[in-house]
Amino acid sequence: MTGSEGIRFKLDDGARESLYNAVAAARRVCVTEEAEVGLWVAWKVLETADPDGSFVLTARELYWIGRASRVQFWRDEPTMNRVMGLVQQQFNEWSKGASK
Repeated sequence: MTGSEGIRFKLDDGARESLYNAVAAARRVCVTEEAEVGLWVAWKVLETADPDGSFVLTARELYWIGRASRVQFWRDEPTMNRVMGLVQQQFNEWSKGASK
């Protein structure tokens, strides 16, 4: 996966909203300009998801979403595990298809 290549993800509204809120929470406590910009871009991607709930993340945006996967940014640990598990599952499916 290149830095500009995107992967389309699709989460139900509740999962996408939970991820959006976690990225927003991570943005509020970031201490570097790089993190602030990276998290802002990832947050905007989630905010502007397509009407069907899908959105496209580049490797860089996926990295910053991963940085927001700490329990303190989420409503609770089970929600974080469920949503990040869905993201991981869709990434794995994409990577298998890309390697064929």
